[in-house]
Amino acid sequence: MEEENFREALQQALSQKQEWYNSECLQELLSQYRLLHTCVKNLYEGFVKKSLIVPDPYRLDKKISEIVVPDSSPFAESDIPNVFGSRFSDYETMLDYICTYFRFSTETFTLQNVKKLLDFNKVFEWDDLSMNNSRMNTRALAMTVNSAKNGAPNVVQSMINDSVAKSAQASKAIGKMLTELGVFQRELYKGGLRKDLFEHPDFNKAKAAESAEGELAEIKRLYTKVTGKKTFFNDLVNEIVEEDHGPDKEAKQAAVLEKLAIKNTGRVETKKKAGPDTKEMLMQAVLAVGATAPTLIQLHGKLAENFDVLFTRKASLWNKLMALLRKAFNLKEPERTCQLPVKDGKTGVEKIQKMNVTEFMSELAKKERVFNGIGTKGNEYHRIETANEDAILSFVNKQISELQSEFVIINSLDAYFKKEVANEFKARVKGMQIELSALRNSIINANKKRSEYVSYKEEAEQMKKLGIADNV
Repeated sequence: MEEENFREALQQALSQKQEWYNSECLQELLSQYRLLHTCVKNLYEGFVKKSLIVPDPYRLDKKISEIVVPDSSPFAESDIPNVFGSRFSDYETMLDYICTYFRFSTETFTLQNVKKLLDFNKVFEWDDLSMNNSRMNTRALAMTVNSAKNGAPNVVQSMINDSVAKSAQASKAIGKMLTELGVFQRELYKGGLRKDLFEHPDFNKAKAAESAEGELAEIKRLYTKVTGKKTFFNDLVNEIVEEDHGPDKEAKQAAVLEKLAIKNTGRVETKKKAGPDTKEMLMQAVLAVGATAPTLIQLHGKLAENFDVLFTRKASLWNKLMALLRKAFNLKEPERTCQLPVKDGKTGVEKIQKMNVTEFMSELAKKERVFNGIGTKGNEYHRIETANEDAILSFVNKQISELQSEFVIINSLDAYFKKEVANEFKARVKGMQIELSALRNSIINANKKRSEYVSYKEEAEQMKKLGIADNV
């Protein structure tokens, strides 16, 4: 094709592809990173809780301002708690930085950053999590995951398996998108040079048109003057020259435009409604509810230990005799119940509430499974997403209300254990105020997102009634 026509078509294709990346593809990439971060954070907290890794004491003090790939050099299996623990901590912290502070736009995803992110994506081979893996980082992760599942309740094992599977899916999707983005950035670099150098008043177009050597000489002569300290990629500059002077330049130019074509995703384009997507707003509240799963799991573990301590019987002759009789006649253990003083948050009046411990712990375990599935965007999340907004709002309302009630009960239990446990066992009681504070903040966050949705819907409905808007 004629040079002028190719350059115009190229710049138009680059502009359209860049807009597509910024508005669609990079938002999907961010979604995959968030999913991976949620799963990795769940695993990290589980490893720390079971003392399988040593947490980095300076973890929260690290100031991150760029993509840094954790070390992948070999280390001894005996160093897994410290070395792997430090690397996995850095991995989770970097994911948090990517999801929170990294700007998802084509300007930020330079060729250098894409390469770093591709290297970062290979730090752990989630799709080959084997204790025989040749790469020590992945082998250590596989061994730690196996240790975390060993002897753990079924619900915890299920959550670990789900987090690993979701991490593998997200990592694969991220790798594919980054590879495609790298291809686009190469073409964007080449297109930028064509625009900035070839249209520069000092660029000798006649000399460049004469031969490949002439064009290359002109590019090198003006490169630093026009681009400053921008990296000079020899292979990409050579591609430009081949596209302009090679024996099969027409085919190469056509191939470039083909790379930049936006493929049909199969989705039917619909006219976007003005204003925010209300269902998406509501699903953010659902995700906020799901984010309580890791905290509930931690509280569940401490509650189980504290209840065991609470119901520990003194080794008296009478208790030993009763235990022998129950065993001899195959009698059930007495039902675990407690008379729990619970203070009403509104009136401040304290009431005694009979609590069936087994039922309470069972319901808590069910919530953990459901919320973990939501937080990792598993089947539970997708089932909710297919429902209408009224049903989703009803679900969110119910879960927030129940979480608030459970917070009050667990907070009361924290004080109850400290008071009622026998003196000789008090040192074994696990405090829960840190986890309760985290749960309170999570509930506040979910409630805030729900309120934002309700307020917007109410305001939009009122505007609609006044005839001011009709796009709700």
